[in-house]
Amino acid sequence: MLLSLVSLLSQGQISIIFPVPRAVIQRDNANQASLNIAGRIKNQVDRIEARLVPRTEQARLDTMMATSWQIVQQNPANFFSGTISVKGGWYNLQMRAIKGGVTIIDTLIVQRVGIGEVFVYVGHSNAQGGAYGQTGPDAIDDRVSCISVGKEPSCNGRVPFPPATISDSLWCNYLQTGDAQFLPVLTFSKVAKSAGIAPFCGLPWFWSIVGDSLSRKLNVPIMFYGTAFGGTKSEYWFKASQGILFDHSFINSAIKMPYINLKNVLQLYLPLTGIRGVLCLHGVNDRNDSQADIQTWMQGYIAQSRVDSKIPNLAWMIATDSYLLDHGLYPQPFPLKFEVRNAQAFVQSLPNNFQGPDLDVITDNNAGNPTSERPDGLHFGNQGLVSAANLWVNAINKPSFLKGSTPKLAQTFKVNSLQSGGWQKTESWDCNCFPQKYHSMTVKPGHIVQVDAIKTRPLNLILQGIINLNNKGVLGF
Repeated sequence: MLLSLVSLLSQGQISIIFPVPRAVIQRDNANQASLNIAGRIKNQVDRIEARLVPRTEQARLDTMMATSWQIVQQNPANFFSGTISVKGGWYNLQMRAIKGGVTIIDTLIVQRVGIGEVFVYVGHSNAQGGAYGQTGPDAIDDRVSCISVGKEPSCNGRVPFPPATISDSLWCNYLQTGDAQFLPVLTFSKVAKSAGIAPFCGLPWFWSIVGDSLSRKLNVPIMFYGTAFGGTKSEYWFKASQGILFDHSFINSAIKMPYINLKNVLQLYLPLTGIRGVLCLHGVNDRNDSQADIQTWMQGYIAQSRVDSKIPNLAWMIATDSYLLDHGLYPQPFPLKFEVRNAQAFVQSLPNNFQGPDLDVITDNNAGNPTSERPDGLHFGNQGLVSAANLWVNAINKPSFLKGSTPKLAQTFKVNSLQSGGWQKTESWDCNCFPQKYHSMTVKPGHIVQVDAIKTRPLNLILQGIINLNNKGVLGF
């Protein structure tokens, strides 16, 4: 009878919403993190428990041990949400349900759950990748993750992008609007050419190599968010961060591109995963600008990122980069190289900022031939990608950064309203986030929240205030 009961209750009675495979959560400087776990359960139990078991991909298994069983939630009713404590590593999540001292659901498994280091990168084409069809390889290490957006779409070849049409992909809708509702949330993937790196980058570039090297050196999984936008410079990022319009042939400043990519990461993804810091690669496109202007612009968008994320000490690692060798592709003279380097050095010296790699040591070292590190005098070739990756790894791996920076950890899934406002407005909630299906939401007394023209399904809703459904808005459970 007991065996039959276990078999019956194990079939479809419990579902896990988070974590999902390949999710990576930021650890603290003591190599610890709290892992959010959320899901739904149909049968009545006394408690939900979970533990993490190291996977065989660990570089040093002797340093990794399974956690003990930890309580996620006592007496769950229809849903469960809680945390367990764990140190950095690459795991399988095991879960079970207990009733009357008997394990009645044993064991649901989520493969590949990571506690490690999370980065977002910003910059121009040498950060985004894809110049002249060039890119780095797929990640080799299984522990190098991203949120997948797929291959970059053509959007019918339209640049800049006009209003979205019914036939457009979600990514095309995002490119046309900058609206975070068109971005994937729980589609974690290994970094690969077929995956794309949310929210804006279609190729691994050198970041897969960075991830491979860091995962081996640190023995933890690595995750990237890609916000870089080819052809941009510090001026555009600053103006977009402040809502200042500017004219450009393919950058739509009306939707706050390119900065909106970073803002969406800060408010959509970081509450879920946390972050170590932002990796910044600008410079070559700033070479017609003065040191004072570059400093103002860089300080401006860095400061705005700390406002938008509500992380006053958000770490920024800033590369030194200004290299350009004219092969006739760039006829305009660039006399202000040292203005760029001096500006970058100044910004690197400010609080919570860190000195990144000096990428100017990567040069066109073979007269523009394909074997050169910068064959066109600017963008990295095959060897240049490896060199750039190694320089970034060396900078990131310094104790001055990994111990001197303060990571932002993932937030709790229990969210409260701060004020009346729109459901999809980050200022309505104390998480500074866009509500998702793994959140347990509470609308506080006196607050009126508008669900306007969207379909939303939180994990749970405690309604002490008022919800209004407008323009075919739908709220489900």
